[in-house]
Amino acid sequence: MSINQPNSWDGDQYDAEAQRLYEVGDYDQALDLLKHALNQYPDSTELLVSMGYTRLAREEYVFAREAFRRALQIEGEHEEALAGIGDAMLKLGDRAGAFRAFDRLVELGFDHDIEIMICVGRSLLRENLLERAERFFHLAQETDPQSPDAALDLAFTFYRGGDLESALFWSRKAAKLDPHFLGARALYGNVLYERGDFRGALEQLETIQAPNVGDPAVAWRIIELKRRLHGLDPDSAELQPYLAVLEELTADPSPEDRILAEIEAQAAGRVGRPSLTQLDLFGRPPEASMEVPHRVRVSNGTIYEGDWEAIVCEMRNQSDRSTLSIADFMRFEALRLHAMTGMTVSWETAQAFIEDSARVGALAIER
Repeated sequence: MSINQPNSWDGDQYDAEAQRLYEVGDYDQALDLLKHALNQYPDSTELLVSMGYTRLAREEYVFAREAFRRALQIEGEHEEALAGIGDAMLKLGDRAGAFRAFDRLVELGFDHDIEIMICVGRSLLRENLLERAERFFHLAQETDPQSPDAALDLAFTFYRGGDLESALFWSRKAAKLDPHFLGARALYGNVLYERGDFRGALEQLETIQAPNVGDPAVAWRIIELKRRLHGLDPDSAELQPYLAVLEELTADPSPEDRILAEIEAQAAGRVGRPSLTQLDLFGRPPEASMEVPHRVRVSNGTIYEGDWEAIVCEMRNQSDRSTLSIADFMRFEALRLHAMTGMTVSWETAQAFIEDSARVGALAIER
């Protein structure tokens, strides 16, 4: 793609335009612009850092690490480059290198930079490194005790770790600090729900108007609570806005999306998994006679054994959504885990659902 910007631009102008493109999600244009700019200003730290974050957004982690490395060769104490190279290293499996980069930020005094501390904490949280994430979110919160973002990030960290009391404290604090912070309301309501305070949960969740619900798990929970507490029929007019949102957010993927999902599954090593349609051929999954029962342990210590389908069935039966079909149960749990972790969990098959749930830290596959 050709670049039409004049060569008279300085590095700051190129960087500002690249950041604008990045913020609107046009990573391809941003990348092309940065390549063009770096031909003129190869030693620009800011351009190299912007290149690194653009590569991260494109999931090109090796190239991202190289861009940040070059930036640090020029300016060894650049905080955004240190945070960025740490993130890239985490994605590439180099945890020790990432930890060194993050610790270096604290050594240099950037523990008082709330944006950098939150950035690092979220990088660690995405990799399920909860104790380390908590440390950086606490540093952010100590720097600015009035930050709803730092409070909510702490709440998410504790929630993912199963500490509902701490998650309740921090999500409530985030909601009080910013009453219009919908993410805080959503998590606060979800924690109340899991503690059995259904009325309190609905009070928080229904402050989120249907057009502003961007998470299908939230829409589903609002519908469930309104029906449970208000005795509404499924076709009640009060539920229709949330049902419309839920339908929109959980629409079945197009054939093209299914093909892309299959390609991604193969790239992730999930090759050759039998599809649900294969169960109809002989009344049993392929190679059923060769299967060894699996063992799965969930966060509360409960152990489930059997084939993948039997394990999911038993998980459903012991949950508070035992009336759902297996497919709807997997879909709901996948959406809930995505809301908690930001990571995609498949619900196409029982095996994919369990393996992805393990990948995001919701359970452990022991056999």
